[in-house]
Amino acid sequence: MDVIVQEDHDQYMYNNSKNHDEQKLPLLHIMEVPDDDAQRSLIQRAMSQTFQSTAHLANLLPTGTVLSFQLLSPIVTNQGICDSVCKFMTSTLVALCGVSCFLQCFTDSFRDDKGNVCYGLATFRGMWVIDGSTTIPPELGAKYRLRLIDFLHAVMSILVFAAVALFDQNVG
Repeated sequence: MDVIVQEDHDQYMYNNSKNHDEQKLPLLHIMEVPDDDAQRSLIQRAMSQTFQSTAHLANLLPTGTVLSFQLLSPIVTNQGICDSVCKFMTSTLVALCGVSCFLQCFTDSFRDDKGNVCYGLATFRGMWVIDGSTTIPPELGAKYRLRLIDFLHAVMSILVFAAVALFDQNVG
């Protein structure tokens, strides 16, 4: 739906038609964003850094695993009323989600020569492309080698997931 101003009445109307005597107005005004850091104020730089750090933190957290656990946990735990079968199923769910959380820390994506997004698993020799549709150049593959920080990230990610899972009201 477009916001349209009729020139003869100077009032806003919501209309889908395209008449010649109507003028379209943007809903948001285009603002110039300074390109270099010298033109941005200290507050703008601080806010930009905060948003970048928050986005980076969101990439490191096991949100997908936690979401799937939160979705499946009431089903396998029988709403927190567990017998021996429910306890086994809950332990299996926590273990599978933990393994998933660990393995997802070693996945990454890149664009091939055609612009397609390819997914892979980081190894000690470089990136292993999961579907095998393309090969990655060795100099680019070196960027994706496993390092100690990757294992530290995986362990911390499992700890975050374990904290969420063990404090869940259905898990007892």
